[in-house]
Amino acid sequence: MAQHSRIALPDIDYNRTDYAALRAYCSGIPVARIGDLYYASDSPEVENGLERHLKRMRDHIVERLIERNPEFAKVLQTARLSRDISTSQLGILVQAAEATNPGPNRDHRLGQWFRPTISRLLREEGITTIGELVNRIERRGAGWWRALPRIGARRADAIVRWLSKWPEHLGQIDAYQLRAPANTVSAVRPVLDPRAPNPIAPLGTFQLPPYLAGVDGINRAPAFCFIAARDDLEAVDTFLARYDDSPETKRSYRKELERLLLWCALVARKPLSSMLAEDCLAYRTFLAAPDPRFCGPRAPRNTERWRPFDEKPMKPQSQRLAVVILRSAFDWLIKVRYLGGNPWVTVKDPAVTKRKHMMKIDRALRRDTWETVVEILQRLGEVEANRQDRVALAALLLMGDSGLRRAEVVSALRANFIPSPDAAGVWMLTVEGKRKVERDVPVNSRTEEALRAHWCDRDVNFDDPTRRGYLIAPIVTPVAKAEAKRQAREQRANEMGTEEALAELEQGNNYHVNSLYYVVDVALRRVRAFAAALSLNEMPAFSQDEIIQLQRTSPHAFRHTYATNAVEDNVPMEVVQDVLGHVNIMTTKVYAKTRQRRIAQEAAKQFARNEDAAEKRRRERT
Repeated sequence: MAQHSRIALPDIDYNRTDYAALRAYCSGIPVARIGDLYYASDSPEVENGLERHLKRMRDHIVERLIERNPEFAKVLQTARLSRDISTSQLGILVQAAEATNPGPNRDHRLGQWFRPTISRLLREEGITTIGELVNRIERRGAGWWRALPRIGARRADAIVRWLSKWPEHLGQIDAYQLRAPANTVSAVRPVLDPRAPNPIAPLGTFQLPPYLAGVDGINRAPAFCFIAARDDLEAVDTFLARYDDSPETKRSYRKELERLLLWCALVARKPLSSMLAEDCLAYRTFLAAPDPRFCGPRAPRNTERWRPFDEKPMKPQSQRLAVVILRSAFDWLIKVRYLGGNPWVTVKDPAVTKRKHMMKIDRALRRDTWETVVEILQRLGEVEANRQDRVALAALLLMGDSGLRRAEVVSALRANFIPSPDAAGVWMLTVEGKRKVERDVPVNSRTEEALRAHWCDRDVNFDDPTRRGYLIAPIVTPVAKAEAKRQAREQRANEMGTEEALAELEQGNNYHVNSLYYVVDVALRRVRAFAAALSLNEMPAFSQDEIIQLQRTSPHAFRHTYATNAVEDNVPMEVVQDVLGHVNIMTTKVYAKTRQRRIAQEAAKQFARNEDAAEKRRRERT
C-alpha cells in the first residue's frame, strides 16, 4: 500500500540546526560527533537514525532544486551519491531549502513535487507539468488514469488527494464528482431541478419533474399511440433506439434532442410535448448564442463538468443541422401518434453560405507534404519503444494510401485482408462503409509492412490464417475497460448462439473512432516536433504554410489526400469512386478540382505569356 500512496516528495520543513548538521556531515565530521554537537540524545532524529535523516534531507533538497532549477542539475548530479559536496554546492542547497515554498503551481514541472517514478511515468505519456496533470484529471474524470501504464487506482487516488490539498493554487479537483450511469433504471434517477446551482446533466442520468415530463403536454396526440412511451423522455429513448445499429447517427440525434430537452426544462420551463412555433423560433435563436450555463470545455458525460455546448459558438451549418434533425424527430413522433403536430415546420432553416464543394477537400495534403509525414513517422517508428508511432503510421497509411474512413479503419478485420490474386504487391481489404455497404479497397506494400510491425508489437502472428482480430488495435488496454468489453461480447454470443457471435468474441478490443482521432492528433504533433528539431541541422521539412495546415489536419483529411493524389495520377474516375465508396460519381469528380490547382496553373501560364508579350513590345518601342 505504501508504494502506491507515497507519490509526492515530502514538504521541506527543516530548521537551522538541521542545516548546520548537514554542513558538518558534508564536511566529513563523524555522525556521532554531529549528534553530540547539534541534537539531544532523545531527539527523534537521533533515535530514528541520524545518518539516515541527514541523507534523506540532502536527497530531498537536491531533488527539488534540480527540478526547480534545471541548470543546476549538472552541478549537483553527484550530490545524491556522495558526501563529497563542495562549499559552493552546499551553499546552493541551503539557500534553496531556506527559501519559502508557496506551494505547487500549474506551471511547475512534475519532478519538482512528485517522486521520480511517478513523474517519469507521467512524462512518458506527455504530461510534464502540474497544470497538464490537473487538466487531464478534470477532462477525463475518475477514470483519468486508466490509459496510463503502471498508474493504478491507488496511485491515482493518492495523486488526486495530494492535488486537492492545494485548492488556492490549483483550483478544486472534481475528478470524482460522478453522475449516475446512463443505464440506471429511470425510477431511481435523480429528478432534474431547474432551481439547483448546477442542474445540467446528460440524457439518461435524470428524470423530469411531473410538470416538465410531458404526460399532459398540450401537443400530445389524442389518437391511439403506437409506442408505449408515457412521457417525453421515454418517447425520445424509443426514437433513439431505432439507430442502435448506427452509432454515429444515434450520437448526432441524441446530442440535439438532449440539448432541446434541457432547454425546455431549464429555459422555457415547459415539456417538449408542449412546444409551440414561438418556442421553436426561440430555440433556434438560442442555438446561435447559448446560455453560458450550457457551455464549457469538453468533459466526460459522467462528470459535473459536462456541458451540452462547446465554448466556441456553433457554426451556421451546425445550427441548420440541428433544426433539420429536430424537425425529423418530431415528424417521427407524429407518425407514431405521440405528438399531434410538428411546430418545427413553421421554422426556416438558419441561413448558411452555400459552399462551392460540400466536402472540405481543400484540407487534403499535397503529395510532398504527405510523403514527408509518412517518412518522419517511419523514422520515429524505428525506435523500439515508439509503439504508438507504429500504430499511427498504420492507421494513417490506411486512410492516406487507401482512402478509408476513420470508422472503417477501426472496424477492419485481419480475416478480410488478403493478397490480391490478380496483381503482385497488392493486398485487398474488404470493409463495411456507409449504409452497410461492403467494398474492396487496395492496400499497398508499405501499409502491409506497417501493419505487420503493429501486429508484432501486439505479440500476434500476422500470418496466422485463424486470427480474427482487428487490423488496428490498442497496444495497452485498461484492464477494467477490456473486461467490460469482453463481458459485453460474451453476453451477445450467449444470446445469439451463432458462429458469427463466437467469431466476434475472438476478435478482441479495437479502437473507438474518437480514440483513433486522438492517436492521429498525437502522431501529427510528434511529426511537427521532429520536423522542428530536424530543421535545426538540415533543411526544413515543412514550410510555414504546411505547418499551419498540419495543425488543422483531421484524420478525414487523409482520405481526401488519397482521392486527390489518385485523380492527379490519372486513375480512372470510376475506380476512385469504387475505392472511396461514393454512390454518385459526381462526388468523386470534385477531387479533380481541388485547391483550384488547375486554374492556378493555367492562369500562371497565361500571365507569363502576357508579360512576355508586353516585354517584347517595350523592346520594340525602344
